[in-house]
Amino acid sequence: MMKRVWNPLSLLVLLLMASASMAANHGDKPNFVFFLVDDLGWGDLGCYGSTFHETPNLDRLAAEGMKFTNAYAACTVCSPSRAAIMTGRYPGRLHLTDWITGHGRRNPKLLIPKWKMKMDHELTTLPEALKEGGYTSQFVGKWHLMPIRQSDFKEHYPDNHGFDINIGGREWGQPKGPGKYFSPFGMPNVDDGKKGDYLTDRLTDAAVEFIDKSKDKPFLLYFSYYTVHGPIMAKPKLLDKYRQKAKDFKNTRSEKVNPAYAGMIQSLDESVGRVLAKLEAVGVAKNTVVIFTADNGGTSQQSSGGLRGAKALAYEGGTREPTIVKWPGKVTPGSKSDVPVIGTDFYPTMLDIAGLPQRAKDHLDGVNLVPVLTGKAKSLDRDTLFWHYPHYHKTKPYGAIRHGDWKLIEFFEDGNLELYDLKSDPAESNNLAESNSKKAKQLHTALIEWRKTVGAQMPTPNPNHDSNQSTTKRTQTSKGPPTKPRATKLGMVSASTNQIGNAPENAVDGKPGTRWAGSNGAVPQWWMLELPESKKLSGVTIRWKNKTWFQYKLEVSTDGNKWTTVVDELKSKTVRQVSEHSFDATAKHVKVTVNKLGSGWVTFTEFEPKFAK
Repeated sequence: MMKRVWNPLSLLVLLLMASASMAANHGDKPNFVFFLVDDLGWGDLGCYGSTFHETPNLDRLAAEGMKFTNAYAACTVCSPSRAAIMTGRYPGRLHLTDWITGHGRRNPKLLIPKWKMKMDHELTTLPEALKEGGYTSQFVGKWHLMPIRQSDFKEHYPDNHGFDINIGGREWGQPKGPGKYFSPFGMPNVDDGKKGDYLTDRLTDAAVEFIDKSKDKPFLLYFSYYTVHGPIMAKPKLLDKYRQKAKDFKNTRSEKVNPAYAGMIQSLDESVGRVLAKLEAVGVAKNTVVIFTADNGGTSQQSSGGLRGAKALAYEGGTREPTIVKWPGKVTPGSKSDVPVIGTDFYPTMLDIAGLPQRAKDHLDGVNLVPVLTGKAKSLDRDTLFWHYPHYHKTKPYGAIRHGDWKLIEFFEDGNLELYDLKSDPAESNNLAESNSKKAKQLHTALIEWRKTVGAQMPTPNPNHDSNQSTTKRTQTSKGPPTKPRATKLGMVSASTNQIGNAPENAVDGKPGTRWAGSNGAVPQWWMLELPESKKLSGVTIRWKNKTWFQYKLEVSTDGNKWTTVVDELKSKTVRQVSEHSFDATAKHVKVTVNKLGSGWVTFTEFEPKFAK
């Protein structure tokens, strides 16, 4: 038998043919790269008007794709918006209507409903639907969709909801590892690397590695950035760069000029650039759809590009987002759309792009954007968007509707209505609810009917509301009325305040996953244990949750009136995880008072008194 000898040219031709065949087979199903940024304002990118921030990669992405000018998050805070993208359903329909675990409010006029803090497994998520269509997927970054302190907590990581791989996703709404945005990170499947490594860079390493390994099959890379959520921490070189730039910067547009924040924006842009470059390097860029959006508005109105409000507020700055879609060969480069779209729409849109059937019973509130993306339509069959936030935050509980260019906001405490014509008044400066009461009534009726249709939960009047007391979100300090004492195995427990879900009695239940937290960082705040009878104490152990310095004292009393200080840490700025104190005292009451702290909440997981033998 003659041995066949291949010449180099023939071998090259065969390799090219094989490569083309593979590309053709894969070409039936394009890849997806979905970028989701945390707390990004509508005006934070160069392509959306920022002149202080430098975003060349994102500007190029907009030049190569379609930029939406009326794109919205489904909620003014993160967890509901993220769930809406995953399910194609409005937060009001899901009953997942606040960030997990939400804020408390002192003396509220309304009681918030018992809302869900997870996505039900009965729902088919976007990655699950794509998996049925042959896609492999990786989640990278912030998840924040886990039922904290619930028994099924471990059943709700990203890889329990359809993703094949989870990099960094856990219950956290922001980096809470020892180094925050710098190593060590304390996140699932994230290599801590070396000291000084930056979280955004480390997550990008995982993203580009996934592209490299998955280039020969259809994939979904869902890159959900922790940035630019606080704590605001930039790499030192970028911080220095923008400090210098800020010195001579003429802020003619009332932009956010924060060097650390600008450094984080640049790191975000560099990350996007690395991912796009990797798509080019492995030869799949022309067969990859890139989607870029955000979960809610920026934390400052200066990030809102001239719109009113910011994150956690009912106005445009709280929900309107920078959104870009690049679909090579289908979307006209440099095109722009003014069509109102929302986070629920990505699910059906991506199914259509992938050549997969629509799942109308799953993505109930999403609309397929393909006709708009391809230029076959200038509008959608839908002309109305809805928001439902029955919670307290920087805003009071509210609902909102956008119909065409009209937007109506209803505040649930007093029924107050605000009506704006977004076409002539995008900054929502002129409330037309009284002068155009007919339009206000029309939209209000539609909003009420929508809530009934989706089964949205409503807050209810608080029978214990005291109109003579403050209702400020920064809840009770040591001067305010305390929480009601609760019986525990050690005795009665009370505190100056607590954050919802982090009640005072959690600090003595013996469970390391629970805690007491004083709401919203107001200090001074106190926590107290009343024993059934006076006992001899030899000390206490306190296991703190704080990742910041704090100053506190420990007092004891036999009658709850006269107190003796047994521990004085009122001048210390130590960051502690555990405090061990020894002393001799006879007491019925033991009280911890935190006087000052660096940031965050007053919070500890366990308080363990030591009784003398």
